[in-house]
Amino acid sequence: MPAPDGPPPAGTVIEVRDEEWMVRNSKQVRPGEYLIEAVGASDLVRGQEARFLAPTMDRPRILRPEHTRLIPDDSPHFRRSRLFLEAVLRKTPLPQRERRLALTDGFLLDRMDYQLRPAEKALANPLRPRLLIGDVVGLGKTLEIGVLLGELIRRGRGERILVVTPAPVLEQFQHEMWTRFSLPLVRLDSAGIARIERKIPAGRNPFTYYKRVIISMDTLKNPRRYRPWLENIRWDAVVIDESHNLINQGSDRRALADLLAERTDALVLASATPHNGEMPAFTSLIRLLDPMAVKDPSRPKAEELQHLMLRRTKVSAEVAEQLKGHWAPRGGSHPVRCRANALEEQVFRELAEHWLKQSGQQAAAEDRLFPYVLLKSFLSSHRALFVTARQRLTRTGHVLPERHRITDEPLSGVTASTPEAASLLRLLELARAIERVGAASGEPSAASKLAGLVDELRRIGVKAGSPTRAVVFSERRETLDWLGEVLPPLLGWTTEDDAKAAVKVMYSGAGISDRVQMEYVDEFARAGSDVRLLLTGDGASEGVNLHRQCHHLIHWDLPWSLIRVEQRNGRIDRYGQTRPPEFRAMILQTAVEGALDDTDIAEKVLAREQRVHEILGAVEAATRDNDGDKEERRVMEALFQGEAPQLAVDELQTVSQESLDSLEDGQMPADLSVAQQLNAEFGTGTDPFEDAEADFGFDFGFDSEDDEDDGGASDDAQGGDSTARTESVAADHAPVRIVEELRLFTDRRDYVLTGLDELADLEAFRLDTTVQGNDLSFDTPEDLADRLDVLPVTYLRDHGITQRMKLTFSREDAADALRRAREDADSRSLWPDAHYVGELHPVMEWITDKVLVQLGRQQALVIQVDRTRVPEPVFLTQGVWSNKDGRPTVVAWLAVDGLGRDGTEPRVRELTRPLLADLGLGPAMPDHFAAGDPAALQRYVEPAVTATRREMDRLRAEAEEYIDRPLREYESKVGHWLEQKLPGFSGGHTARERAAENLEKAASRLRTTGDPMVRVLAVLEPSS
Repeated sequence: MPAPDGPPPAGTVIEVRDEEWMVRNSKQVRPGEYLIEAVGASDLVRGQEARFLAPTMDRPRILRPEHTRLIPDDSPHFRRSRLFLEAVLRKTPLPQRERRLALTDGFLLDRMDYQLRPAEKALANPLRPRLLIGDVVGLGKTLEIGVLLGELIRRGRGERILVVTPAPVLEQFQHEMWTRFSLPLVRLDSAGIARIERKIPAGRNPFTYYKRVIISMDTLKNPRRYRPWLENIRWDAVVIDESHNLINQGSDRRALADLLAERTDALVLASATPHNGEMPAFTSLIRLLDPMAVKDPSRPKAEELQHLMLRRTKVSAEVAEQLKGHWAPRGGSHPVRCRANALEEQVFRELAEHWLKQSGQQAAAEDRLFPYVLLKSFLSSHRALFVTARQRLTRTGHVLPERHRITDEPLSGVTASTPEAASLLRLLELARAIERVGAASGEPSAASKLAGLVDELRRIGVKAGSPTRAVVFSERRETLDWLGEVLPPLLGWTTEDDAKAAVKVMYSGAGISDRVQMEYVDEFARAGSDVRLLLTGDGASEGVNLHRQCHHLIHWDLPWSLIRVEQRNGRIDRYGQTRPPEFRAMILQTAVEGALDDTDIAEKVLAREQRVHEILGAVEAATRDNDGDKEERRVMEALFQGEAPQLAVDELQTVSQESLDSLEDGQMPADLSVAQQLNAEFGTGTDPFEDAEADFGFDFGFDSEDDEDDGGASDDAQGGDSTARTESVAADHAPVRIVEELRLFTDRRDYVLTGLDELADLEAFRLDTTVQGNDLSFDTPEDLADRLDVLPVTYLRDHGITQRMKLTFSREDAADALRRAREDADSRSLWPDAHYVGELHPVMEWITDKVLVQLGRQQALVIQVDRTRVPEPVFLTQGVWSNKDGRPTVVAWLAVDGLGRDGTEPRVRELTRPLLADLGLGPAMPDHFAAGDPAALQRYVEPAVTATRREMDRLRAEAEEYIDRPLREYESKVGHWLEQKLPGFSGGHTARERAAENLEKAASRLRTTGDPMVRVLAVLEPSS
């Protein structure tokens, strides 16, 4: 109970409801009654916040480690003690000071150090791990995010995680997190939300019911439905994939991102195209990560951004070196020319005579570029042309029959009010004529590109009876739907069922749900599925993996954008591709004088993307506008102004073709601006371990009051520094620092099997455990099944996960299970039947939690060790300094001996792996010696605790030097930043004040507070 003279002071450890809590704050609410605000300190509730009303509802007991009771360990080979010590080691988060990576060998990954760099960089800022991962398409950003989330979890900073992705990649992302990182996320897609709403109480916030969630941006951005829930919840980590979609200020997506950035500790943004060419828009993204990073949003300095962004390309030195053998070299980009037929030539003639020669007559920008929109619609298909012409007629006041379709009878009674309208009516009927010829003949020749596509697909082997697959991209839904209708019979799938199984049409938006899109992606990735041809729009060029069974991609029509072409190609040209990816583009060619066709723009864009990508690894490093829409508009504007097509394409780049041709592959031009550096290779020059033993001071990337401002762009803003780039490469190759944690078992297999043996003796359940080499299976107990309930229902059901667990400790066997799920003809799912037991696996967590509850409160086990190794008792103790969030700032694992010597202080040593071996504590311990006398050791408990406290007082000074003092300095800098005049800060002064308050609170929460928690873990007793 609280002391009679008041509630327990901050920092006191109390026991309430059979768990340990650290008091944050306490106050009297009425005479004799106190409200205690606390955060969990014991292993099962660590980090959880709670309030206790004492003594009315709870009776807290102040815990003193001096009262620890020693009990003998009578388990075989002292396994109970070893399990308990291992469980405490695993459950205790790494301290705030620790920036080395801990879990690099605990995931199902091929070790690629470049994929570990983002985690290393994010953890270098101990205030708030925040980073923009801008790696180009295909390098494995999802895997990099998984590594970082795992490291945050190991530090107690990843209990509550929210992942926001485009709808088509929800299951793909969830699958990667589970199969690679053993991290289960509950998927809140349209079906998942409905299922969850049936399970949880009415009105309950699903984001409090589930602690780790993945949801699509389009679902979550609904402000009426979700914002009230999101405003009242805090996250440890938020991930926003394809974050370039957040750039538009005032959009629902951006409003959501602003809210989440305020409500989370760690924030990870991921995008292969982070910079859209407008610096203020980009720096608004950066300010989501760190509001104080950039002084002038229009002219940021490279050093202001270095700590917040990391971008590599396929030709970056470390990446290129490590990807050898893991990513097949790119094949060619081949134009497939198709000569226009007679009807198509009539369309070209109509466009040339009535649209492309009159572009100067329209005043409004949208109108003057419409001729090129009309042209592009025809270059896509006659159906797309029909829809574009019909919509234009309706917009200009012409009344057409409702839902007039291309298959309807020709229009009658519609009078053209302008020459433009008359031309549009003629184009409608030409499109209808092409449709009718095709329908009547059943042959592809009615549309020249269709005939060419069928020939090309047959040539590469995409047809009935063949396993070969291909992806076909188009910009227009009307084109995709048409191709989905006409292609199957032309390729040999003559029945309706066969056609539906073999050819899938996928695009974002109305008509195809997120659930269906995910199913199509899953089917396309499995060798055993019937799908052979995926017809998709550019919505699928964001984040979707299509390379597992496919290395052929065909552009039915080409965007007039280097970036969009590269994004499309990246769906099959990515990490894990085993065959050289081949790209083709259907090119419609005309003989009409004055007409524009695909050879004028599209074919040139295709060739240019191939060349820039080959040299720089990313077209964004050379593009003028890093936004597909802007690139398209730039080309149209150039054509409108009368520029030749080649010059219009050249204008897409800021780096001349001559400069590119003079470079070696992977070499960057020497005069790149900051904007171009951000799209080439950036952020690789910062080494979080520059100082020996890791000095944890901060450099938060904003200017002091004395910084000079010359009123112009900095040198960094205007050009690159070849020396800096050389140093970046060198730093990027620095070894990844790994922390070697204390362990008492050979490996995870040893720990899990030993834990199952111990639990079988202690608890009243039988799991029917079967062990075969590295494979383990057992009946799934109910409390373990509950932890897996967030995974897809079909996965749990199809593999019987909630009835019987099938696990493997072998990376090779786990990788083979993943391969079988993709490649076996009878596989119905990408989810494997056997699962790899990584460091974060729920089975590991379940075993750990079970072990921890076996030992009573304030008890420590006595372990007998060989007297020749340990001639006197050794107390193993733990000391933890914590911050206001209850997370460790300093953790000490200590061995205390010399307790019975008169006139001398006890010896306190850091518990290390060599010391554990010297003490004889480890996997190969003997069974037992003669019975000892734990009661005789009881008198040493208090001096051992006193010695531990003394050591913790010494370590408190280190916490002050390396953690608390820099945090206080940071808080003072926040005040200075608030006083500065900063242009372009979204939301004005009120938003800045709110941001400053959040930053100050974050720093305050991370400072060490209260008294250290000290406990006796075990005692080593010399053998009799």
